[in-house]
Amino acid sequence: MLDRRALLIAAASLTAPLAACGRQPTVVEGGVLAAGQPAALLVFALAPERLIGWPRRPAPDALALLPPSADRPETGALASGGPPIGVEAAAATRPAIVIDYGDLDADYQALAARVRRELDVPYTLIDGALSATPDAFRQAGRALGLDAIAARYAEDAEALLAALRPGSGPSYYLARGDDGLETAFPDALAAQVLQAGGWANVATGGENLGRVSREQIAAWDPEVIVTQVPRFAEAVANDPFWRRRRSGAPRRLVLLPDRPFGWIDKPPSVNRLLGVAWLASRDPLGPPDPALAQTVAALHERLYHRRPTPEETLSLLPRVFA
Repeated sequence: MLDRRALLIAAASLTAPLAACGRQPTVVEGGVLAAGQPAALLVFALAPERLIGWPRRPAPDALALLPPSADRPETGALASGGPPIGVEAAAATRPAIVIDYGDLDADYQALAARVRRELDVPYTLIDGALSATPDAFRQAGRALGLDAIAARYAEDAEALLAALRPGSGPSYYLARGDDGLETAFPDALAAQVLQAGGWANVATGGENLGRVSREQIAAWDPEVIVTQVPRFAEAVANDPFWRRRRSGAPRRLVLLPDRPFGWIDKPPSVNRLLGVAWLASRDPLGPPDPALAQTVAALHERLYHRRPTPEETLSLLPRVFA
């Protein structure tokens, strides 16, 4: 396991890409069409100048934390993470390559084959599993001719993942949406960061993302509620249903940052390395850690190409309601 100093050094050295899984790609120069928002963050980390546009344009408060190169048009999404578009609309962007990053199921394989055939351009389908991030960097780097940069990113991702402490976390419920009644079941990409950190997902009886009832949450009785929705966190901060366990003991509530992108998903892409760094910090549920603040600033600079100010960095740290 890496100590905090080694983790900080690894994060501060981040300077490049993430990447692709599947068949050996052809090196391509030119504009990159991201099939979905996860792929857009991957491409932006690797080569922001080559990203044609965002499948879903970031909100103004997110763009304020990104460099001018992030101010790009909305293209829509072939896969997920944006308003859906068809192959004709994708062709109008004149991409040199299409990159997708996420699930590798039969539907996405079929989409890749169809777009590759109809656009006559390479289509790189990337495994979005958190554990596959280092290999994804390397393969995307090969596809885009950025091997050296990708290798450094892969090494840093490996260091961050190696710093996690499996089996050491509390039970949790991930509250999504304004009412907190959507969650991520254990097989979802949105659950992978917390589970990799040894936190136990209480949600059962569903697949991927889904709605649940208050009765189910009460029966699961998690130790911690985790959310990335500020409105929800503020609304339930003093609500006994969310803040008390069956035993009467207090239940902690964790509000993770959602700007410019989330730490565990929204989207499930390279931004999740920030969640990994948080879970690998000295005490994720304790007082703010100065080392974590430095790591967060370094990761923002490498992944998003803009280092936040000290004041911005403080606003980009998790908030724990004890």
